[in-house]
Amino acid sequence: MPWATFFNPLLLFGLFGVALPVIAHLLSRRKFDVVEWGAMQFLNPSRRTRRRLRLEELLLLLLRIGLICVVVFSLARPSVNSGFLLGYQSAGSRDVVLVIDGSNTMARTDGLTSLHQKAVRRATEFLETLSPGDTVAIIDARDRPRPLSQSLLQDREVAQEQLRSLLPPAGAGNLEQASETAIGLLGRGSHARREVVVFTDRQRAGWQPDSEEAWKRFDEVVKFPSVRPSTYVVDVSRGLAPMTQNVSLGQVQTGRDLTVPDFPIPFQVAVRNAGNGPVEVPLQVLINGQRLPNMDGTVSVPAQGETTFSRTLRFQSTGTNLVTVKAVVKDDAIERDNESHVAVRVSNAIPVLLVEGSQSVDRRRWDSFFAQLALSPPANETPWILARRVRAADLKIDDLEQVKAVVLADVASLPAGLPDALLGFAAAGHGVMITLGEATTPTAFDAVYRQSGLLPTVSLQRTRRASADVTTPTTIAPYSLKAGWLDRFRESKGASLLKAVYQQWWLITLTESVAATEADEPSTVDTVGGSEKVSLPITVAQLTSGDPLLVQTTVGDGTVLLMTSSLSTAWNSLPAQPDFVPFIHEALFQLVSTGIRRNVDVGAPLMTELNAERASQDTLQFAGPFDQFDDAIMTPGEQSTTLQRTATFVPGVYHLQQADAQQGQRPLDSFVVNYDHAEDFPEELTEQDLLTFRRNERLTFVDSPQDLVRTMYADESRSELWWLLLFGFLVLLVLEVWMTRRLVMRGHAGLD
Repeated sequence: MPWATFFNPLLLFGLFGVALPVIAHLLSRRKFDVVEWGAMQFLNPSRRTRRRLRLEELLLLLLRIGLICVVVFSLARPSVNSGFLLGYQSAGSRDVVLVIDGSNTMARTDGLTSLHQKAVRRATEFLETLSPGDTVAIIDARDRPRPLSQSLLQDREVAQEQLRSLLPPAGAGNLEQASETAIGLLGRGSHARREVVVFTDRQRAGWQPDSEEAWKRFDEVVKFPSVRPSTYVVDVSRGLAPMTQNVSLGQVQTGRDLTVPDFPIPFQVAVRNAGNGPVEVPLQVLINGQRLPNMDGTVSVPAQGETTFSRTLRFQSTGTNLVTVKAVVKDDAIERDNESHVAVRVSNAIPVLLVEGSQSVDRRRWDSFFAQLALSPPANETPWILARRVRAADLKIDDLEQVKAVVLADVASLPAGLPDALLGFAAAGHGVMITLGEATTPTAFDAVYRQSGLLPTVSLQRTRRASADVTTPTTIAPYSLKAGWLDRFRESKGASLLKAVYQQWWLITLTESVAATEADEPSTVDTVGGSEKVSLPITVAQLTSGDPLLVQTTVGDGTVLLMTSSLSTAWNSLPAQPDFVPFIHEALFQLVSTGIRRNVDVGAPLMTELNAERASQDTLQFAGPFDQFDDAIMTPGEQSTTLQRTATFVPGVYHLQQADAQQGQRPLDSFVVNYDHAEDFPEELTEQDLLTFRRNERLTFVDSPQDLVRTMYADESRSELWWLLLFGFLVLLVLEVWMTRRLVMRGHAGLD
């Protein structure tokens, strides 16, 4: 693009008029016949006077040429592509999406204003620079970016109102995904210029600079719109002192969301220190907002490190209990990450169905014999789990409607329709535990579990016996216990689960080429028998031989747990260990709690059930963080009513309560929406990260809103110069008159 342009370029032909003063000057210098006469010698000017007259005549000629040029240029209306005269302004015809970082680190303040408030103010100021025809949209960038409108808006007052309505920062911020969402919105625009403007504090976690796949996807997304958008990043933390200390708590881990009265439930939470020196962190434990002083503790956290804080709780009454761990730290840079929550549902005895596959008449030889005694011993009138047993041949579909979990003990065959019914049972949020034994065969396993869709990616090979060398017995490898519900057997003193000896087990293989690990993102495959999604199996316990013992997978909303050995003493000594009772309880609690879902990730719906009569009497609502209130969506049933909140965008604690609930009144139910705690450990973008983002013009980083405006509008902010030229014309005209008069007067003076 040229430096200067003209609105009336044809008028530049008027520059040929500069020839007029030149012609006049040349005509005035024509030579005539000279007649010498006697007194001529007294009238001739001196040589110095002649030189001065010639110089002034030349200057006068240039002034007259300049007058003509200035007039012609001013009529042609020249303009320059710069805002140095009139300021940098949008020339219109643009679509803009503003992305506001809503993560925890945006809660930092300079003593008066938080970074989030500053970002909103900067975004509001930027809106004023847009032209009336420009369109704009707002995205609240958190764990899951949320556009505040589904289309680009031309009304700036509506956009300003949306900025003012943004909730305070909470959780993490996925800025890379938010930028992709913004580009998707820009794809619906029609203007020639399209920009994404991100207001953030340059924290590294929000951009995922180490994720090559994410940025390859970003490069592909940028290519989709007909007009390639530009992405600008405004650092609103410029000038804020660097963080010297920040203590944060990770997600509270319990392994399951369900327990029964007086059953111990352990929990643990990571305490992180982002400071440059070690720190002593006092911690408090609260149940439903009430502090438990006997649970308090202090942990020492090294610089740039973390320490685990753990406790064990018992609940006496049924209902959902909110467990809160709070770090009491002064002068912490970010206070929003000093609390972490978990919701635990306490239920009465859980009904479980034991399905026995043995054909033996002697019940003591049944595979479920010890499990029955462990779950519902005859002397216990208030068991935690109500276990009912049935032979596999006698199992009916109606039996599944009365229980929360099913244990299939060495079951090789089922009545017609039961495998598909079990798939639906699991997909509805219930649990299925499968144990193998002597009756199991590869063919039977395929027919009952593989083809039905319960375990479509698992197949049996053969049984394997342990070595006869008794000096090295085959046991559970301690390092393999990765699931949260198995932590107590790895960490507790005197745990006997790891001492159980295994003499025989089944070898299994995955039919898919990609094996899932616990660190992998959960991948899914279609089931054989239905449309439910099944995740690839994860080995949660392994034998010292290297073979899987416990394999876990999800089917729909439920969980399936496969044990490659038996629950009887025929293949192992597990039933003889003291940990057998807590093991079978923990396994079933974990299976049943999958459908409880009181702890969910951002974006997931909240769902619970109430007695139909109770639900019909009250107006119920979900109360969320920052005084958000949403009416519960009710779906009536025969005996109970399902209450739901369709989606969650802000992490924190949510309560189901009456619309007129008084302060301090216990809610009907509670939920915890969790977020990715990676950003709780602050780390700014490095120079290498910035180089990566600048590659292929992915991102353009600016330090202030002024730099943003100058960078975006410099090529289109036009300054017209005709008024300057007219002012120059007046100056030259006055100068020309003065020079003419001076030349005449000085010339006569020279003659005198």
